[in-house]
Amino acid sequence: MIRCRGRMLVLVVTLVAALLAGGTPAAQAVPPPAGYPIIGLDVSAFQGTVDWGPVVAAGARFAYVRASEQAGIPDGRFAANYSGAKAAGLLVGAYHRARPDASGGRAQADYFIDRANYVRDGQTLPPMLDIEWPRSTWPGLNACYNMTAAQMVGWIRDFVDQVAARTGQLATIYTNPNWWGPCTGNNTSFGAHPLYNSGYLPSPPPPPAGWTTWTFWQYDDEGIFPGGQDVFNGDYAALLRLAGGIPSSISLRAHANNRLVTAEHAGSSPLIANRGAIGAWERFYLVDLGGGFVALRSNVNGRFVAAEHAGSAPLIADRGRVGAWERFQVVDNSDGSISLRAGVNGKYVAAEHAGGSALIANRDAIGQWEKFTRIGPSPVISLRAAVNSRYVTAEHAGSSPLIANRTAIGQWEQFTLTDAGGGFVALQSRANNLYVTAEHAGSSPLIANRPAVGPWERFQIVGGSAGRIALRANANSRWVTPENSGSSPLIAGRSSVGPGELFHVVGG
Repeated sequence: MIRCRGRMLVLVVTLVAALLAGGTPAAQAVPPPAGYPIIGLDVSAFQGTVDWGPVVAAGARFAYVRASEQAGIPDGRFAANYSGAKAAGLLVGAYHRARPDASGGRAQADYFIDRANYVRDGQTLPPMLDIEWPRSTWPGLNACYNMTAAQMVGWIRDFVDQVAARTGQLATIYTNPNWWGPCTGNNTSFGAHPLYNSGYLPSPPPPPAGWTTWTFWQYDDEGIFPGGQDVFNGDYAALLRLAGGIPSSISLRAHANNRLVTAEHAGSSPLIANRGAIGAWERFYLVDLGGGFVALRSNVNGRFVAAEHAGSAPLIADRGRVGAWERFQVVDNSDGSISLRAGVNGKYVAAEHAGGSALIANRDAIGQWEKFTRIGPSPVISLRAAVNSRYVTAEHAGSSPLIANRTAIGQWEQFTLTDAGGGFVALQSRANNLYVTAEHAGSSPLIANRPAVGPWERFQIVGGSAGRIALRANANSRWVTPENSGSSPLIAGRSSVGPGELFHVVGG
């Protein structure tokens, strides 16, 4: 990512002032701007192999790591930095430094995705396109790579559409307003994509044309972290949503002693069922891994729960990424309780010694010590269409198609969000307790009329700009849109996402 022009002038002025004063200029780390507690960084091979321990200790919660650049050039430090950031517990994304004069957008997207290690695991941020001024070492190019605005827009569209086709995610776009305006002709068609806005200013620069706000802001190129200094525009739950949809926060009450499971000592000690009330240590995010497996991410430290030593030692929330020891199956018991079976050894998790000892995956069968009550039902949400700021309703108590035409939330405007497996969710209307379907394999409007979840009732949630989301129907792999700016029912009819296909999530 290019660094702010004018940085050199600032450094020269600082150096001259220090020399005139008879001193040596001291390096000063630029602190994160106030009001944005979720901080992170972006790095490439220029930073070498990063030591991620001090980065996390300094407060980082996310990182973007360069995977490739130009046409067919890999980043030699990507593998080490990407895996290292994940192992440290950060939410991590990969990015590509574009050179649109060198090859087509689709070709560069394919090269990038082939190396980006994108996986929908609740820890991976959307792939990112870095599109901005050429480097000074790329001769013969003007600011816009000798391309017209129409050519540039077409190149960007080819890139992000290919990312969406291969990952199911809307690519984040890193750029600067001063570059975007002249080089795209102030194009407004990319506003659905999360924006990584660049501007080394005391406050965030205005977003480029098409965006109403930003998702990430790179506020400097040096500071408390290696590489670019960045902040996220939202809280940690919103960052988790961007990494994997809407997280389901749960707590577990052990049947062995009727106590709540806690990540003891803020996660530094094993899980144990010894709490009487729910606080930060007793909350976990349930991450769908697909194939019938889930992972548990502790709310208190952002780390994944592991069946330590392949299940021979107690469970502990100390892992930065999901491997074999961090995979569990949720078993629904006939009495309404659940049990957890560790993927690494096929054993059930027990609240050992009637809850007096730490949780451990060492049981062949389910008894009282292996049963837990799941607290925190599937979230109830409402959807407000970005195109008209109206809420989606299951019209006529669900007997008519969904339409975005309500100014307030009532029972018809509420939906229970349930995990449908494999990275998909289902929406159950509270108007009639039936599931929303993309009727006739998506060729007809969405309607809440199904008693069970099948292929037509499964949707993928993808994070968009300004904390909004888009919905992709499993029935036809098309995006849900409030047709005719909300005056017609919702239908899964779009092959790409624009601002009109975005929704605000209310509740959850």
